[in-house]
Parts: sequence; structure tokens; C-alpha cells
Amino acid sequence: MMKKQTPSTVKEDANDLGFGSRLSQQHVNRMMNRDGSFNVDRAGLSVVRSLSLYHWLITISWTKFILLTMVFYLSVNIIFGWAYYAAGPDALNGAESTTFTEHYWNCFFFSVETFATIGYGALNPRNATANILMTIESFFGFVSVAMITGLLFARFARPNAKILYSNTAVIAPFKDGEALMVRIINQRSSQLINIEAQIIFSMMKERQGRRVRQYHGLALDRQKVTFFPLHWTIVHEIDEKSPLRGMDADQLREAETEMFVLITATDETYSQTVHSRSSYRYNEIVFNARFKDIFIPGTDGKAIGVSMERIHEYELLNGK
Repeated sequence: MMKKQTPSTVKEDANDLGFGSRLSQQHVNRMMNRDGSFNVDRAGLSVVRSLSLYHWLITISWTKFILLTMVFYLSVNIIFGWAYYAAGPDALNGAESTTFTEHYWNCFFFSVETFATIGYGALNPRNATANILMTIESFFGFVSVAMITGLLFARFARPNAKILYSNTAVIAPFKDGEALMVRIINQRSSQLINIEAQIIFSMMKERQGRRVRQYHGLALDRQKVTFFPLHWTIVHEIDEKSPLRGMDADQLREAETEMFVLITATDETYSQTVHSRSSYRYNEIVFNARFKDIFIPGTDGKAIGVSMERIHEYELLNGK
């Protein structure tokens, strides 16, 4: 009698990218999002323990980082402004004010001068409380400026690939048969060299009475390119060895297929390895189609150009 396999006894698939056998048995919408993040919840840790503040601060967008820095800067000065105000009407020399609003603004702008080590001299602390607050704020400002400067340097110095993936993958005519194609382009002016691509194709199949996800590394017509000045169409020929052989759109949907695209390259500016990844579900693979041409005439003496806006465009063949 065959022993029934439990999730813990199911054999691991060497090509599962680290998702493991337990997740491979689950029916999920998708395991990897289009932006390369993993569609996995992590529970059981407090926000403080699970949050890597440094990593978050260097990976958020520049807009969020600048806005967060401005909010931090204004908040610190507002708080210290109230502290100087609470120190009394005689806390600051040169604070000529007759109303509550004028006095607070004097305190706020003195805080700005102290935090940024400007010190124009028009305002200065008078009593002991104000001097203590000034000492605390000057130290806090020194540390804050050093930390923000370090974060700015880390953000500028951190190499990362910004690769744009076509919204869909297509199955197009190729040689005497068909091929699965994905189009990518470098969104930055910095050059990437020695670019390598890997595609892992996953699908649900029956195995010993259980539907489990199987992973197949797809053979690529060209797995590596030395330079990446334009775009690259990654091609997998659907031959007799391909897991896509004989499959149509309905079969892809039934098998809950998901395809992972992994890119590794060297950033020429930093001489460091960078990575990028994305995924395609069955409903993002278009049959009997091909990508439209994105080449355009070069300008300013350039030999050739590409229109990045056209990277997602494709056309159906035979009117289908």
C-alpha cells in the first residue's frame, strides 16, 4: 500500500526558486508580483522587529524620501519651537514680540537656526532652560544631518537595475515552429553589461493523487548578451523538449501557470552585479501574436533609436 504523502514528505523541486513544496501545493493567484516582490505574507513579528528602517529608507522612491525628510525637519523644529516657547517669555534675547503668534514664530525660527547650525546672532538663548534646550537640539541636529547625509550617499551609491518588462509575453512564429517571447529594455542611461536571463516555468500537475506545482527551467535561444544598448527579446523555442509543447490558452489556465523571469547583469558605472525579476501569469501570455517593431530613426547623429513607449505593443496574427 502506497504511503500517503503529507506536505512535509513531498519531495522538494530543485527548480522551485526557494518557494518550497508547501507553497507549491497551494492554489495561489500568483507567487511573484510584476514588480518582482514576492506575494507572501509574513506574520508573527512585531512591526519594530520586522521593519528594516535603513533598507526601507534607501529603497523608497525619491519623492517619498524627500517628503519624509521635509516632514521630519519641520516636525523637529515645531516641537523644539514649542519647547523654547514653554521656557518663558524671557527665554530668548532679541525676541521682540507682543503677541502669542509672534513669540512662537521667534521660537520656531531660533530652532531652525540651531538645528541647522546657522546662528545669525539676532536671537540667542537667555535663561538656563533655553540653553539646555539649545544644547540638546544642536546635538540632535548634528546627528540628524549626519544620518540624512549618509542615507543620501547610500541612495546615490546603491546600484540597482531598472528594467522595463513587456506587459505580456507572446507566443509567436519562430523558425519552423513557435517560441515564447518576453521583451525587456533598460530604463536608465547607465549601461548594463554581461546580461544573463533565466526563465522558470511553473505549472500545476497531478502527482501521486495530488496537484502540485512543478518547475521547469526553459532553454533560451540566447541566454546571455554582452551589451544592452537597445532592447532584448528573450526567446524560448517551443520544441519537443519544452513543457509548453502542445499547450493552448485553456490548458495554461487549467494548470495555473506562472512564469518567472530573472535577470542578472553588471552595472558598468559601479562594476557591481545587479538583479531584476518579474513574472507572467497564464492570462498575461498571448498566443499567435508577435511584438511590434520599436526601432525608430536615430537623432543627433545616433545610428538608431528605440521607442520605449512601444515595448508593450504586439499584434495578433491571422486576424485572431
